Amino acid sequence: MTNESIDTALGTRSDHPAARTDRWHVNRRQALGLLAGLAGSTALSWPHGLHAKTKGGAALKSPPAGTLLTAKSDLAKEYLKALKRVPGFGGASLPDRLFALASTTRRDADLYGIALTAPAYLDPASGDTAPPVVGPTLEFVRGDVNGVYLTNDITICGTDHNIVMTSPQSGWRPHGYTTTNLHTHGLHVTPQAPSDDVLLSIRSGADTDPMMIAQPKLYPYRYQMPGDHPVGTFWYHPHKHGAVASQVGPGMSGALIVRSQDGKPDFDDLIAAAPYNITRSDEEILVLQTIPYYFSNAEETEGVFYPAGYYVKGAPDPSTCYGLTLTEGDATTEPPTTVNGQRIPTLSLAKGQIRRLRFVNATNGQTYVPKLRATDGSTPLPGLYAVAVDGITLLPMPGAPADQPYFKVDQGLREGDDPSLYWTTAEIITLAPGQRLDLLIQADAPGQFELYGATAGESPMVTEVDDPNTDTLIRIDVGDTAHDTPQSLPPMSLFAAPEIQRPVPPEVDLTGANLPPATRSLEFKTVDAAFNASGVPTYPAFLINDQYFDGNLDDPAQIQLYKGDTDVWNLFSTNDAHIFHIHINSFQALARVPYDKVNRVYAAPIPYRFPIWRDTIYFDGGPIKDSEETTFLPGTMVVMASKQVDFTGEFVLHCHNLFHEDNGMMVTVSILDPATGALDPT
Repeated sequence: MTNESIDTALGTRSDHPAARTDRWHVNRRQALGLLAGLAGSTALSWPHGLHAKTKGGAALKSPPAGTLLTAKSDLAKEYLKALKRVPGFGGASLPDRLFALASTTRRDADLYGIALTAPAYLDPASGDTAPPVVGPTLEFVRGDVNGVYLTNDITICGTDHNIVMTSPQSGWRPHGYTTTNLHTHGLHVTPQAPSDDVLLSIRSGADTDPMMIAQPKLYPYRYQMPGDHPVGTFWYHPHKHGAVASQVGPGMSGALIVRSQDGKPDFDDLIAAAPYNITRSDEEILVLQTIPYYFSNAEETEGVFYPAGYYVKGAPDPSTCYGLTLTEGDATTEPPTTVNGQRIPTLSLAKGQIRRLRFVNATNGQTYVPKLRATDGSTPLPGLYAVAVDGITLLPMPGAPADQPYFKVDQGLREGDDPSLYWTTAEIITLAPGQRLDLLIQADAPGQFELYGATAGESPMVTEVDDPNTDTLIRIDVGDTAHDTPQSLPPMSLFAAPEIQRPVPPEVDLTGANLPPATRSLEFKTVDAAFNASGVPTYPAFLINDQYFDGNLDDPAQIQLYKGDTDVWNLFSTNDAHIFHIHINSFQALARVPYDKVNRVYAAPIPYRFPIWRDTIYFDGGPIKDSEETTFLPGTMVVMASKQVDFTGEFVLHCHNLFHEDNGMMVTVSILDPATGALDPT
């Protein structure tokens, strides 16, 4: 690519938030105004035309590893030319580690036997002619500069619908299905370009719409990782508002693993050493997806992802869909869960072997509570031990035996046994959209097992109004032969090791009987009255404190935070299941607070046994019937605390049900320097 073509591809961005310092803003918390008298809950439904194959049993395959680019490669040279054209980076050099991702549309993706046409991530440096549906796994090293060269030539089935971001409708109507960008979900890095800036728009090279022509069609992402960043399981995905569900839904996502620097061990290195011997070769990455499609041939062996149909149903004119005529599958069947693009693959274990399962929930709206069952009558079940959630190693639990394996998942717990331990276990084992969960599994006896999504009553879980997904995820085959390497489960004392890095904790006092007072409250709600008879919103239906996303970059951020501050948040829903996610700084989940629907007040908080680090968290709420009226009341509240450290900039918080996000359930957030009211230089 020539210098001129890179200049054209990058375009101009004078309105980028990094160039703006006029972001003083008074917090606009609004009254709750609880809704009354509305119809029953009407969340966006799954579209027609979804087909569920159920064959499985093949060996579990790991997603391909992303290819590290060499300095002499053409892709690296193109990246560096593009990076030097980003304001402030004229003297930049290549990152320590550099990957490439091509956002494109595949015509040959193998989805459990269906040849799928859909947007996807490809590794242009890999040479793999038949990669899986899931994107390549990227490995970043903390303390290093890591980079991703993103290009975009997505095409879609159907007609695209671009809306200028200054229009209020851009905040709550799905649009711009070929425009993309990149979000490194869970990373603690600057939100300013060219890092984790999700307010960028990267247009498709195939898009000639005059509205989009000035936007870049490639981008040189650069992430300066702090040296004390937690090691763990993170992930990446598109984050262009209005099109996130239409790109993540068909499979545009992948795992992102953060590793430690040489000579600076962390949790992964500690458990790799004797006597634990749980090494990288014992790790399995499991990316969960639910990918829908319409059939595009009579034999029902080929499928097409149709983005407009994903949101509002219907079928496109063949002239706008590669000349194909689409037909629906079973309209009542949701797309089945796949693991790394496979349907119910098999994981084989030797007797006594310990494997580390790194789960990434990359679905648009499905929540799972992983649970084991025997399929051949074998007993006992293998043991499950949680070691990390959302990429951060669990804290030790006060009062638990220091020499015992930790954290053993007891799915026989019931709330009446020990409410605090029940809700702690429920928080850890629930895997909502966007969340990650690292489990160790060990079986002492041979047998055949399945890991599946538990239903209500089968396990502690934080879902109360919504039903979790109950698909079978993987089969587990434990052989008769003992593992040839002695291994041990890490005890709780290891989780207190000083080598383990976690985020800077919020400055809150948790020693007393009361929780710290909230400084912010966010109400998430779905407005049922906004939907027409076809289930399509006619005005903003997904709101946070009665606001929807403001995409006009000239407007002040909708929530204002200051670097160095600790914020205590109350999060709750008055209708529907929602999944709070905030970028840049993780938070400590401290407690759940049940709502007394009889007396219409919140009951006493139930603190977790220890703070649980997260960047994404589930809560729900819903209506009750009073005579002939429906009253919308809050559900169980989440109390969490975060400290805004290291970075300033503008980013977002939102619901990680991506249908809700694209339909408006997102607000902008700014962190400013408290002394200057400005952004720090990049």
